[in-house]
Amino acid sequence: MSRPAALVAFAPAKVNLGLEIVARRPDGYHEIVTVLQAIDLFDRFEWRETGRPFIYYGPVGVPPEVDLVARALARATDRDRWTGELRVIKQIPAAAGLGGGSSDAALALRLALPDADDATLADDAAQLGSDVPFFLGPTGRALATGTGTTLAPLAPSPLWVVLVTPTLEIVGKTAALYRGLLPDDFSDGSTVRASVTSRAWPPELPNSFLRQLLDRPEVRYAYDCLWRAGATRVTASGAGPTVFALAASRTEAEMIAARTPTCAGAIRLARSADAPDRDAAGRMALALRGRRD
Repeated sequence: MSRPAALVAFAPAKVNLGLEIVARRPDGYHEIVTVLQAIDLFDRFEWRETGRPFIYYGPVGVPPEVDLVARALARATDRDRWTGELRVIKQIPAAAGLGGGSSDAALALRLALPDADDATLADDAAQLGSDVPFFLGPTGRALATGTGTTLAPLAPSPLWVVLVTPTLEIVGKTAALYRGLLPDDFSDGSTVRASVTSRAWPPELPNSFLRQLLDRPEVRYAYDCLWRAGATRVTASGAGPTVFALAASRTEAEMIAARTPTCAGAIRLARSADAPDRDAAGRMALALRGRRD
């Protein structure tokens, strides 16, 4: 007997097109200015009807205690009535600065709270992580300020990126990088803000974590390889360790990728993407509850 067809929804990755840390707040958090851009590298949510009570299978290699999808799904008040099985299949490398966990959490929130208004979803998302609200949409590109949860949607701007993710694990990465900030790592956010209105990208895309990341030989090597491959703008995404080069076209991106040695890390090409597909999430949320309307 064949298995029933799956319902599928996709959670996109992101890159930070510049990241400036402006100040440390009294509550211990930091004020940032960054442009978040969704890209067409996706994790896959797959649901199948089984006729039995609901089971969630978390992504391979992600411990349950740090699984943001599990935490988001736990917010559903009607989960005891769900059916079928849900699997998350990772394509976005974990803990790589590409927002995969945050994107997955945003999609899971839409499954858990399908009738929630935008303000409620945004509040729940911010409690799960600073990047999670961005992945709720409504656009695939936004200026993020405050702790990263204050979003101003931006118009789409087509671009290509060449991603290089070194084989490197930094334990407690983001917290460690924030602790390691020096006074010269802070800035006023003006470079990122100016990039929003400029017709051209600035000569350098700032990232306040870059100094610390480049102290890691694996990141330094990947970063230098992209420059040697002909890239004109290279930076890190978020807290890394992924570094990326901006490209004006697929042809330019392919050229940079071809010239980048594979020993630098996992090399991926991606282009800018739109906001996540709310309709796919809505269909899956209904199916979990035994409805197909």
